[in-house]
Amino acid sequence: MTTTVTLPAQRDLIDGQWSVPAELPEAPLCHPDTGEPLQARTQTAPDAVHRAIAAAESLHRKGSWRTSPITDRIAFLRRVAAALEARLDEIAAADSLTSGVVRTVTGMFADGLPDVFRAAATRLAAEPGEQSLSGSTGPVRLLHLPWGPTAVIAPWNASTFTVAKKTAFALAAGAPVIAKPSGWAPSGPVLFAEVLAGAIADAEAPPALFQLVHGDSETGQLLAQDSRIRALAFTGGRVAGAEIARAAAGHSTALQLELGSNNPVVVRADADVAATADALVAGFTKLNGQWCESPGSVFVPAELHDALRDAILDQLRTIRLGSCLDPTSTMGPQANRPQFDRVADAVKRLTQHGATATSTTGLPDLPGWFHAPAVVHDADPGDTLDELFGPVLTLHRTHSDREAVELANRCHTGLAGYVFGADLDAALALGAQLDCGEVKINGTSVLDLHPESTQGFWGGSGTGAHGDAELLRFFRGARIVGVDNPAFPI
Repeated sequence: MTTTVTLPAQRDLIDGQWSVPAELPEAPLCHPDTGEPLQARTQTAPDAVHRAIAAAESLHRKGSWRTSPITDRIAFLRRVAAALEARLDEIAAADSLTSGVVRTVTGMFADGLPDVFRAAATRLAAEPGEQSLSGSTGPVRLLHLPWGPTAVIAPWNASTFTVAKKTAFALAAGAPVIAKPSGWAPSGPVLFAEVLAGAIADAEAPPALFQLVHGDSETGQLLAQDSRIRALAFTGGRVAGAEIARAAAGHSTALQLELGSNNPVVVRADADVAATADALVAGFTKLNGQWCESPGSVFVPAELHDALRDAILDQLRTIRLGSCLDPTSTMGPQANRPQFDRVADAVKRLTQHGATATSTTGLPDLPGWFHAPAVVHDADPGDTLDELFGPVLTLHRTHSDREAVELANRCHTGLAGYVFGADLDAALALGAQLDCGEVKINGTSVLDLHPESTQGFWGGSGTGAHGDAELLRFFRGARIVGVDNPAFPI
């Protein structure tokens, strides 16, 4: 099943004004089901990017948003949440076409967008950013204030959700935002920007409060290297993240970098093989394998290896790989041709080194970028250190929990880890040894473990953390103001 779809026009939003960025001549956006070109990718002109930065800096200097009453900011965030409700279907459809993720799943992400803004409002009400302390000779106030103009750079997977969540909490902190989605997934963020622009106009808020620019690494570099950008949240690959960090290093921009991670799985000898297989298949086919916390390298006791492999392959037979717009599909195509090629090349490289790759999921009769989920076994663990970022799971035999943890921590990991076992105390103890910011026991869900969850980005997987509390704190800096004590001895 495919359908004729028109993506929304890509437009820049700069200081309240819409304009059309230049089209790029190569590699258009294509329908992932068919490879049919849908729309040219675009690039915002450098002078337009600088105008956006100047508008954001001017707004921050004037202080009309950062000094606005907390109640006004909360009311605005709730206004945006309400306005988003009417556009969720459009956003979900656009996100499906630019990611290949099935429409039923992008719909769940879209449905969560209003809640993101409500959560930011709730967090701001709980942490308004000012605390009165008792000084020895007079009042002391501990303030948490916005760093300044903020850039949000989002990836092509879950692009709209990433832009929305980071934007919501930056606005709550009092910062103006310039968002740049991936050039491969601009459509949902454009629809989101339309909602923001409408809410800004209705609330008579400053037009530079939220701005949108387009492009790939060139636009991202312009934002990162500009000293007027005082905070930058980037989600994407490790190579691009390192480039952003280098560009921003000269002026000490506050950085939150959520990068790639090969997320290890440790299966203990007492694990339920069938339940483990079900959870792993759900995890590494979720979002078509295109999510940064997808299970990657699985370390399993040698005596369970073959049974687990066979159980995973049995479960993969139930996956219905098909059109991203077909409501009966449970998995869709890879997002774009470069992504498909990366996954296919990674599997080919492993098999050339002696590994075996197996899949039992049927391919649809469609010409798009469909990659069947694959189980790779008998690979050297040294060949699977990096994140594959696709529907590929590697299985490795181990002979003890200790060996499994050592191999897991050699992976280029840091975001997420998984442990499967019947003895929950033992599984929790083992999970605490994995060098990852979040370790889930007996499951592979996308959702946080707890409403107050905080997940640090360990090792090369980034800097900072996410979780609602951490996100609001990232966009603000501490400033303490008070009456000094002249009697202090030094």
